[in-house]
Amino acid sequence: MKLDDLSYKYVENEPFISGLSQEVPEGQILSIIGPNGAGKSTLLQLMSGQRQPDSGKVILDGQSLSDLSLKQRAQKIAVVQQQNQVYDRMTVSDVVKTGRAAYHSLLATIPDSEISEFLKTADLTDLADKQITELSGGQQQRVWIAAALAQEPDYLMLDEPTTYLDVHFQKEIMDLIKQLQREKQITVIMVIHNINTAFKVSDQIWMMRAGKLVKTGTVSELEDERLLSELFASEMRIVDVPDYGKYVVDINR
Repeated sequence: MKLDDLSYKYVENEPFISGLSQEVPEGQILSIIGPNGAGKSTLLQLMSGQRQPDSGKVILDGQSLSDLSLKQRAQKIAVVQQQNQVYDRMTVSDVVKTGRAAYHSLLATIPDSEISEFLKTADLTDLADKQITELSGGQQQRVWIAAALAQEPDYLMLDEPTTYLDVHFQKEIMDLIKQLQREKQITVIMVIHNINTAFKVSDQIWMMRAGKLVKTGTVSELEDERLLSELFASEMRIVDVPDYGKYVVDINR
C-alpha cells in the first residue's frame, strides 16, 4: 500500500491533511501515534477507503483504492472500529459471519463450518452461540477481530483497539493482534493512544501531528525523548523498568 499525495479537508479551503505521501511497510505491525486531534483516525479512514481524499490516492496492488468495488476492497482490507454497533439477539457466530459478506450474497447461506477457523483463532469457539450483548468488552473486541479475520484480508486496520478495556483485556487483545500478524503474515495498521503499548507491539511507528507525518521509522529509531517531547508538546522521559524494558513517562502529568 502506498499513499500518494493525499489531501483532505474538513472545511473548504482549509486542508487538514495536505500532500501526504508514504509507503506502508508490508507484513508488519504499524502504529500511528500522536496527540489528540493529530488526524490519526482520519488518516486510517483514508487508508481504508472509509473517507475519500480531496486529492491524491491510496494505491493498493497497483490500483487506486477508489477504483475497487466495495466487495473487492473488503477482500483486501478489514477494519475494526473504535466503537462498533451491537445488535440485540445477534450471536457471536452471526457477527463473525458478517465478515464473510465479501464472499457471499446472503449471510443465511454461510455454513458454520466456514467460520470455525476464525472463532478458534480468537478463542471464541465456546462462545459461538452466545448473544454478543452478553459478553464483556474484551470478549466483544475479540468478536470484531474474528469478523475482520473472516474477510481474509491482506490488511487489518484497527482504530484504538484497546479503548475502554481494562489492563487485562488490553494485553489479551494486543497478544491476539501480534499472534495474528505472525501466523497469517498480514499487515496490521493501528491507531493507538498508549505510547508504551505502541512501542511494545509494533515493528514500525508513524508519528503524526496537526495532519502531518512528522517522523516515521522503527521502534528503536523513534524511541527518543526529544522526538516524543516535540510530538506531544510535553516533557517525556524514557526509563528502564525491570522485567518490562523501556517505558515512556510524561513527567508533566
